Amino acid sequence: MKVTYLSIINQERKKRLKNGLYDYVTITMSYNTNKIEGSTLTLSDTQSLYEKNVILTGGHKVDDIIESKNHFALVDFMLETIDEPLTERLIKEYHQLLKKGTSDVEMYGIGRYKIFPNIVGDQKVAEPHEVPEKMEKLIANYNLLQTIDLKDILTFHHQFECIHPFQDGNGRVGRIIMLRECLKNDVTPFIISSERREEYIQGLKMFEKDPSLLIKEAMLQQEVFQEMAEPFIKHYTKLAAEAERSNSPER
Repeated sequence: MKVTYLSIINQERKKRLKNGLYDYVTITMSYNTNKIEGSTLTLSDTQSLYEKNVILTGGHKVDDIIESKNHFALVDFMLETIDEPLTERLIKEYHQLLKKGTSDVEMYGIGRYKIFPNIVGDQKVAEPHEVPEKMEKLIANYNLLQTIDLKDILTFHHQFECIHPFQDGNGRVGRIIMLRECLKNDVTPFIISSERREEYIQGLKMFEKDPSLLIKEAMLQQEVFQEMAEPFIKHYTKLAAEAERSNSPER
């Protein structure tokens, strides 16, 4: 069996192994994707919340804490449903999990498309009445692809963010979809660093004119992930080879 990032993460998750690639992805993804959107939690706060259900520092918004915990569950749900096709229903479930228990529940509703117009900085996005048709077309076209590479994933992400289908949480839902599609299609995953927020946003803004900016940013983060994951790839590849030798018939 080929050793992949997904197979390693799933093995560790099922065995509840601590401080491995699964924990790294869960904590690092939750911290950075929420920090990009202005979360007050530090990386240490996020790790403590994940491991001990405790926040070390004060002064945090309640929604920031809830959304960080929700994101841990979202990573699990993404892994549990990774063999399913990408659908509007699944994406709405991602949003519902992310926003469960937050102030958005009463203000806007969760797990459903936006009902009020919104914008992203100075970028115009789809109006509420346009969202269902645009999302249906986006997902249908994506699912027609025979093979999926990094550029395909980034193109979907750009188009998703241009639609901005939810009232809030679009960036985080969009980034968990990117992680999912990388893992599912054996593309080296990447987690956008909150320290590279401006470069990431600029890459999204310029994508139609020059997709290379966002592609380069993703590739930079892929290198970070590869370096972190290298010992795990070596270890699990060695275990797989040993298991294959032990199961092969004697000559």
